[in-house]
Amino acid sequence: MNYKKSLRKLKNYHYNWLNITLMIILFPIVVLLSMFCAVVFVPYLFKYPRKGKYKGFEFNSYEHLEYDLKEKDIKNFNIKKEQIKEFNIGVLKEQISSLMVRNKDSKKWVIGLHGFKRNKYMGLRQIYHFYDQGYNLLTFDGFAHGSTYGKYSDFGLTNSKVLNDVIKWVKESFEVEEIGVIGTSMGATTALYFAKKYYQENKVDWLIADCPFSQAVPQIRFFLQKYMVLPWWFMSLGINYNFRRYAKASIGQVDLLDGQEKIDDLKVLFIHGKKDDFIMYHNTVVLHHLKHVSETIKNSEIKLYDNASHSSSMHKNMDDYIQTTISFAQK
Repeated sequence: MNYKKSLRKLKNYHYNWLNITLMIILFPIVVLLSMFCAVVFVPYLFKYPRKGKYKGFEFNSYEHLEYDLKEKDIKNFNIKKEQIKEFNIGVLKEQISSLMVRNKDSKKWVIGLHGFKRNKYMGLRQIYHFYDQGYNLLTFDGFAHGSTYGKYSDFGLTNSKVLNDVIKWVKESFEVEEIGVIGTSMGATTALYFAKKYYQENKVDWLIADCPFSQAVPQIRFFLQKYMVLPWWFMSLGINYNFRRYAKASIGQVDLLDGQEKIDDLKVLFIHGKKDDFIMYHNTVVLHHLKHVSETIKNSEIKLYDNASHSSSMHKNMDDYIQTTISFAQK
């Protein structure tokens, strides 16, 4: 793994003297394309299903999960519907829609975080294999997803606070000997941002980040370039401004490229598929390197899967993924 090469890949989505100069020269075109993209992609970023019918069944339900498991050919899912307790955490105006699977008398917990536009049942899909290892399972609809409070997602910014509240609730409600966190995609970034902001006051034992992005604004630039097939600087003027208009939050704060010294004692497993064309695996290479060099005791690891696209490392490599994640948690 070449950290410097991966860092250069990420910096391709940052401003430099060349693209700033070209933006100035082509400023009218940049403004028009940026306005067009703001109109076109607002529905994608802010209007997505949270409830209602999906493929003939209720979205964000066990039946929705069964459909997803079938689509991904996951045959060893071991949680039955009657084992799942669906409930809310938090005060009335800020309720977090959650589900829990208890393991009798267990004091070990794993919390699963789903990705953008997904839900708590998709979060359960990422952690179910820990049930047979004696863990209690808990997942929740992320901020502005499913039945959890919030109107507009802010790419993990507020969701990190939601995760912090969930972890506090677990610690206050149960006797806890171990607690781990697994996040996928936006959920992975949420988990890492939680660690950066809250870990020192609300510690967990381990964290697994599967295909995270390192910074929210460059990630959207990457997304724009992928779908518009134009250099991102042509059309990404005012990304943070547009988010503040809708989400009332500055997604520029979602930045994982500093602050690693705050979590130097937290063991983190970074996972990514090298065929991911939605979030470049170079994000994970850079994040692992920054975490590794900050550690006094080298306790973090990285696992890259050659055959996996976005969020598919688990179902494309089921046996190895399960063994790798469980072994890491139990070290």
